[in-house]
Amino acid sequence: MSYFRHSIELSLRENIIFPFYWKYIRKSNVLKYYHELRAHQWNSLEENKKIQRKKLFKLIKYASQNIPYYQNMINEYNIKFSEDNIFDDIEKFPILSKEIIRNNFDKLYKFRDKFYYLNTTGGSTGKPVTLYQDGEYYGWAAANKILMNKWAGRGVGVPMIKLWGSLRDILGSGHGFITGYLREKFSGITILNSDRMSENDLYDYVRKINQIKPVLILAFTNSIDELARFIQKYNLSVYSPPAVMTTAGVLYPEVRARIIDVFHASVFNRYGSQEVSDIACNCEKNEGLHLNSDIHYLEIVDDEGKKVDTDKPGNIIITLLTNYTMPLIRYKIEDRGVLSKKACSCGRGLPLLGKVEGRIRENFKNKFGEHINGGVFIDLFYFENKVKQFQIIQEEVDYIIINLVLTEKKKIQNTNQYFKKINQKICKIMGHALKIEYKIVAEINPSPSGKFLYYFSKVAD
Repeated sequence: MSYFRHSIELSLRENIIFPFYWKYIRKSNVLKYYHELRAHQWNSLEENKKIQRKKLFKLIKYASQNIPYYQNMINEYNIKFSEDNIFDDIEKFPILSKEIIRNNFDKLYKFRDKFYYLNTTGGSTGKPVTLYQDGEYYGWAAANKILMNKWAGRGVGVPMIKLWGSLRDILGSGHGFITGYLREKFSGITILNSDRMSENDLYDYVRKINQIKPVLILAFTNSIDELARFIQKYNLSVYSPPAVMTTAGVLYPEVRARIIDVFHASVFNRYGSQEVSDIACNCEKNEGLHLNSDIHYLEIVDDEGKKVDTDKPGNIIITLLTNYTMPLIRYKIEDRGVLSKKACSCGRGLPLLGKVEGRIRENFKNKFGEHINGGVFIDLFYFENKVKQFQIIQEEVDYIIINLVLTEKKKIQNTNQYFKKINQKICKIMGHALKIEYKIVAEINPSPSGKFLYYFSKVAD
């Protein structure tokens, strides 16, 4: 592609397609929110705390007047709160767990308009929980992604590759070539499926990286590590993008070092979840993960719920400031982390999360030596109302055990047919036939670390 044509495409995406899409098709304030986030990042830390204080008080006041769960809790605990003392007053609220959300779901939301949708938690710990999210949440989340990509050097419309999971593509129910082509042309984003990566796939991904020459590669941590090890193994030549951004897994030092060694790129680490979207990301100085105080209020507490000192590890507690349809106040995300006392030398007035602990996506391995992202199996059970809890264990290359805890009211009728459909999908994902054993159990015990694991593999790499 000529330089002139490339410049025209970028200009069209940034100045025409991008604004038109968000304003008139999605009817979202993404651009407005992005400009606010971009400006606020250069405020002082104290200025941003004032903005956060107002947003936190506004959210809690709304919840106290409109959301039955919080109305009952405020009455039960006789909670008083004011804007001036809201950072102290919020500690009077009990921590919100996934179990509490499941048990009080109908009391935790109130629709404000017609724009809302259901989302379900992912990750490798705990039981899935379903949430309502609204247009304000979606708009702020999208704006935050654009800002974090900007930290990594990617402007709107600039070529980016996402090494990303897509169960739909593996099972052959995606929208196909035309949708992918249009998405790439309009947004500049090319998605490479990371849920199953054969050697042929990995060779093709290297070819596409060399062809597209992306400014940024955004990838699941385990997926980009697998690709980097493949490139090392076969001594392949690969284009060096300015930046690689990892997410959905702990970025261990050896993984970061391998990415740098293979791609010769700056590495950015993004932390987030389905429940509250992207929470934190490092900037070009890489001195910690910036927390965007316009969107989240984050606390670190001990196992009794008491706030721990800065620079001490504890449980991450999130209050989401942007979703009024289903407010999450002091939500236990089931990760551990450390708040940093440092101020980043970049000059941004945003607090720093020193590190995140305990988020691991494990790979399964099939008989061909291909690595399968274990998280893809979660989608098979996401919205299954017959199943209260599940756990998928790869005992051997061709042997998987699935533990199921069924809901009391929803017993599985025609069990063999039900399991047969899931088995077909699992075999297709793994790429070969294998033994799948189901165990209906009363409960699933946590791992030694105290976390529930949706999936894990006992097969050695």
